[in-house]
Amino acid sequence: MADPDIPGGWLARAAAVASRHPALITGRDVLDYGTLYERLGRLAAALSRRGLDSARPVAILSRSARRVALAAYLGWYLGYPVLPLDPRREDHLGLLAACGARWVFADPDLLASLPSGVRRLPASALDEVPDRQVPAPTIADPGAVQLIIPTSGTTGPPRGVMLSGHNLAAAVEGARARMALAAGDIWLGCLPLFHIGGLSILLRCAQACATVLVLDRFDAAQVWDVLTARRVTHLSLVPAMLASLLDAGADARPPPSLKAVLVGGGALSGALARRARAGGWPILPSYGMSEAASQVATLADMAADWDDGDVGPPLPHLRVAIVDGHGRPTAGTGRIRVSGPSVMLGYADPRDTSGLGLDQGGFTSSDLGFLDDRGHLHVIGRADAVLVTGGENVHPAEVERQLSLAPGVVDVAITARADPVWGDYLVAVVVGAVDECALARWCRAHLPSPLRPREFVFADELPRNAMGKLERRRLRALVAAGRADQVRR
Repeated sequence: MADPDIPGGWLARAAAVASRHPALITGRDVLDYGTLYERLGRLAAALSRRGLDSARPVAILSRSARRVALAAYLGWYLGYPVLPLDPRREDHLGLLAACGARWVFADPDLLASLPSGVRRLPASALDEVPDRQVPAPTIADPGAVQLIIPTSGTTGPPRGVMLSGHNLAAAVEGARARMALAAGDIWLGCLPLFHIGGLSILLRCAQACATVLVLDRFDAAQVWDVLTARRVTHLSLVPAMLASLLDAGADARPPPSLKAVLVGGGALSGALARRARAGGWPILPSYGMSEAASQVATLADMAADWDDGDVGPPLPHLRVAIVDGHGRPTAGTGRIRVSGPSVMLGYADPRDTSGLGLDQGGFTSSDLGFLDDRGHLHVIGRADAVLVTGGENVHPAEVERQLSLAPGVVDVAITARADPVWGDYLVAVVVGAVDECALARWCRAHLPSPLRPREFVFADELPRNAMGKLERRRLRALVAAGRADQVRR
């Protein structure tokens, strides 16, 4: 019998006590927990005959959310670490080498992006239902790596975050302490499963015997239709997705079945939060990171006087401290340091070294924030995104939150170009039907001088990754190059 406190054990328990409960819904296909567990056994038998070695991580590279989910379940059933890869990228060599992955499930058209030296399995093999079954799943060590999740890669090449069974169990328990989830609930997953925000939905639902309904990608109209047709209870979004969803529904109220909308992956502006709350959406502002197996802090009760950046108290199992650039505790704003049982074993490397990226068991992020007198964490931006203009430090996220309130602004990002006088010459990249002169007047009326953009560039959309996070390096390069095909002035 698999350990009951790690993902493989959750699947076994669900198959035993909730066998008829839906586990995974994709399109018209519904797999209940009993059928899913039996199918995993049959897949395990068939793939072992192909020589699948569970001693090393096995990667999955597919555009199909269903196949990624099945690959993750299969890994937990067999006890090997799962490595989901971003199908939009082609630079998998470094990550696969660092993680020591030797097997990759891949869609046929993505095989060319894989380096030589890895064994390839067709991702379609995950759709098969072989006629033979292994007698029992592998019993995994709870302290061993169960998941390697890539970082978002917004500030450099993705790194593999090694998470053990204990890490994942602590993260799931912490999430449930802040947000109820039970058998019969349906969590709609429209975040990519190669990021921790999407993959963690599978884990939470498996532990609670709840249902995951996954989509291959986010489409606001489709999400709105699924919300109303499937009696969805939980939903995870990034702010840009929330804005699109409200637009698609013309600010209609959500279906009454919806209990929680977890919003993270970026700064939630006050304007968007108020708009959602006015429509009756059960918004839970959240802050998380791959290195802590998803959630770090979540605000379960969003008050009417909510402050921008307030993501609530840390989850019960985590300790959050604010430190300066030297790692010393500070009473003001500083880097966010996290420690506790869900913090990763370390970044993956070919020698299987644990502890890489950690300091005395904790992880210090590049995110900046502070703790208020209630113990709530406030996130204000990233240390590596700070701009220095006229000798003043400017946090782009702070300016973006303010500019999002300007009439006509749909989306906005702050970047800079080099200037011999100003240092960083602030540039606002704006999405929306807004007059430049009117926006400049609004900035003079509402922003102190150091925070005012000195130039406006108008774009059809901002460069964001699959999780909706701004890719600031691309943003700055876009402005510097004056790309006529992406920017309209």
